[in-house]
Order: sequence, then C-alpha cells, then structure tokens
Amino acid sequence: MNVIKRCKKCERYMTCDETATIHKAFNCNGILEQVNISCDDMYIIEDISTDKNFLQAMIDLKEKDPIEYQLKMSQFKTQVQQQKNNKAQSSNTVKCPKCGSTNITAGQRGYSLLTGFIGSGSTVNRCSKCGHKWKP
Repeated sequence: MNVIKRCKKCERYMTCDETATIHKAFNCNGILEQVNISCDDMYIIEDISTDKNFLQAMIDLKEKDPIEYQLKMSQFKTQVQQQKNNKAQSSNTVKCPKCGSTNITAGQRGYSLLTGFIGSGSTVNRCSKCGHKWKP
C-alpha cells in the first residue's frame, strides 16, 4: 500500500511503498519519514497549492485540530470540484478561432454571386464580434 513520506534531507514529499526508508531519487539518500496524511488528501492539497509550507501547515493542522482539518479539506474538495466543472464547461464553449469571442451564431450559408445556391444549405458558424465564418 502506498503512503505519503517526506525526505528529511531534501524535504520532498512523495508517494511510496510503506517499506521504503531511503530516498533514492536524485541521489539524495535521505531518510524517509511517514506523514500522517492520506494520498487522496495530498492530491487535493496539491491541487490547491504546490507550496511545501502550505502542505506542512495542513499536516500540522491535522495533528493539532482534526476537526478544523476536516472542515478545510471539505472546502478544498468543493473548490477543486468547482474548478474542474468550470474547466469542463469552458472547454465545451464554442469560441471564434480568429478573435476568441464566445458570441457565436450558427446558420445556413447564404447565396453567392459566384456559386449561386451551391452549398447554401450547409451550416456555418459566424462570429458576431469579428464576422469570421467557419464550418462547425
């Protein structure tokens, strides 16, 4: 089973096997100590901040005030979930490839003097900001 450990020499946090005692990466050879935090909590904290001092503060908070720690972790989980939802929603939003505007309309291609009605039934996206047209 994997646990979170901290190298006493280089102060890096890592997920490793319970039996690991020496930090062999980066030719460090420092002694590893187990940290009282779950892998799931570690990933959530890292999504909030990659600062080692913040992580250490959260570990200290868990030891000193477990109720306050659980409250903070609940808030962090909600915040991370909202960020993921916002990111998924923004990736589904159609944007103009020319100017990046999200004010887009979709409609039928119009009549052209050159081609007449050929292709007039095909759908095109139009940017309301810059007027750029492209196929969906």
